[in-house]
Amino acid sequence: MTVDIAGSDTRQLRQLVRSRNDVIFEIVRDRICLREYDEGHVIHETALATEFRVSRTPIRQVLQRLVYEQLAETRNGVGTIVSYVGPQSADMLRFRIGLTRLIADLIPLQLPSTLGSDYARLQALAGLLKPDSSLKEAWDVWRTHHEVRNALIGDEALRQMDDTIFFRTARTWIGWLKREPAAMHALLVEEIAAVAGKATALSAPELFRLHAAHLERMLARYGAQDSK
Repeated sequence: MTVDIAGSDTRQLRQLVRSRNDVIFEIVRDRICLREYDEGHVIHETALATEFRVSRTPIRQVLQRLVYEQLAETRNGVGTIVSYVGPQSADMLRFRIGLTRLIADLIPLQLPSTLGSDYARLQALAGLLKPDSSLKEAWDVWRTHHEVRNALIGDEALRQMDDTIFFRTARTWIGWLKREPAAMHALLVEEIAAVAGKATALSAPELFRLHAAHLERMLARYGAQDSK
């Protein structure tokens, strides 16, 4: 399943100016989020340099960025490994909920005219998800939903923080998805449908509060189990 969402002018501009390092970083980050590179996996510079046909210098820069965003860590005598998701993952999701509510009070009220079409496409894609859909298919919808919402944040610092926390909590979401794919798909479809159904009348704060409520439902369903 291919996700094709028409984004805002701002998001399109970001796509145009993405560097080669950005592309490699996003590919490796997705592998971590999808647990293709699971906790403790050693990320070999040489193997990635060969795969992407670049020198080890840009790969080293990508790994440094992954470490900075706490998706990886450096171990003496080992190299760069994928970081571990600890019991504090539920606390990180609580922080994300609080950040989402904070953003709801700070972002501009005006939503782009493309929001309705963006969510109509998202709703169509989410409706194709089935219990046996691949993790990547569900992840593509979830990540694209984040990208559409994240592009609405007018403050650059808050937008970057929201983006970082999204990917930092992604492996927790993937873990829940693997545990109960039908329930997680239903939660995702429910939120997208709620926005798509009233996109033309929805304010930006209302959209973010809807998202915070969606995250709270996930946390209530799974967070207590993960904290044990």
